[in-house]
Amino acid sequence: MKKITYVMNLLSSVIVSPRSGQALYKGIDEFCLSPDVEIPDSESNEKHEFKVIYPFYQYGEYKKYDPEHVNYYLPGSSVKGALLHRKMSGTKLMADDVQVPSSAIVLQSLWKAQYLEEEKKAKFALFFENVGIEMMKHGTELEGDLYLEENMAFSHILELANNDAKDKISQMRTYLQMLLMRKYNNVDLKNNLHVIEKNLSTLQDEDNVIFVGGYKGLLHTILLGHNMNDLKGGLYVDPKTLLPHGLVKLQQVIHI
Repeated sequence: MKKITYVMNLLSSVIVSPRSGQALYKGIDEFCLSPDVEIPDSESNEKHEFKVIYPFYQYGEYKKYDPEHVNYYLPGSSVKGALLHRKMSGTKLMADDVQVPSSAIVLQSLWKAQYLEEEKKAKFALFFENVGIEMMKHGTELEGDLYLEENMAFSHILELANNDAKDKISQMRTYLQMLLMRKYNNVDLKNNLHVIEKNLSTLQDEDNVIFVGGYKGLLHTILLGHNMNDLKGGLYVDPKTLLPHGLVKLQQVIHI
């Protein structure tokens, strides 16, 4: 097999957490730092305290919240899962875990568009405000290695994954355009939906962009075909970029 080195740039935050059984609970597990976080769109810079934390992947045991003394990593299986197209299930691809610096990890709540079927109540708000999730922040650059069969071109694998991402982005834009036709009372919601759709439009034709990790929302997870009635689902957004979670670009591929 041949070794390929890639560089991954995060266009939005990436969430990759171990199973729910690894969650940390205040009062049961040790919290070495007070996990406070600012609330998005809060004019007073209001903060709230997390009672439950879902950690990013880290080496060792998940027994306490101590981000300053943790070795974080992006599992190779997450990279593999993001790259392998459903039509390439038999392709042999292995990916190494990728070291993630502590400075790249932030603790945030999920920010979600809620009550979208109700024009008077619809808004962006924290989703379970006492639950925090560690995630890699946008702007992070990582370098990793993967291994492919000699006769397999990485460019082809990346192209298929990118085409998949483009289809899902198009699907989400269609949904956002449908939402923008509704008469929501919340002006901030309408403005944010417009910006999200515009931001996605700039990535629609961008090469080498793929999705990694979770909390992308249903419309960025599966393709629904042509049934427009199915165009609904969770709309989780990175409040810093106003993009869905998990958008990354593989900017460089080096064959060794």
